[in-house]
Amino acid sequence: MNAQQVVSDASLALKWIVDEEYTAEAWKLLISWRTQRKEILTPSLFFYEVTNALTKRLRRGELTLDQTIARIQLFAVDGPTLWSDFAIHTRAVELVHRFGFSSAYDSHYLALAESHDCELWTADQRLWNTVKRELAWVRWVGEA
Repeated sequence: MNAQQVVSDASLALKWIVDEEYTAEAWKLLISWRTQRKEILTPSLFFYEVTNALTKRLRRGELTLDQTIARIQLFAVDGPTLWSDFAIHTRAVELVHRFGFSSAYDSHYLALAESHDCELWTADQRLWNTVKRELAWVRWVGEA
């Protein structure tokens, strides 16, 4: 297992910029990874997911437009390393088929972690519950 890299999905990373359940645990992970100088990876779809999640909060009145834009910019300045590799897409499709996901988003994070032989950390308990018996390298923020 590659101990110098870790994959974070958008559900976990959002907790670094929006106060929610498990925000404290997400911050502890981030601080630990930075202290250990781990490279935090995420597939290139990361910004689409973050933008979509923050836009939903904007529409609900939980964030202002300026707050939404500022949070997106935080990731541009000091966010995870975006990774793009065509092989990730084909592996993602295989994982969708294997686990019966309704979309391919989560499987891209899985495929990236698998390809780098490192842990994937998520705040998506449904994802974790689906794969935890077969993919021990997928971790849930509630374990932190």
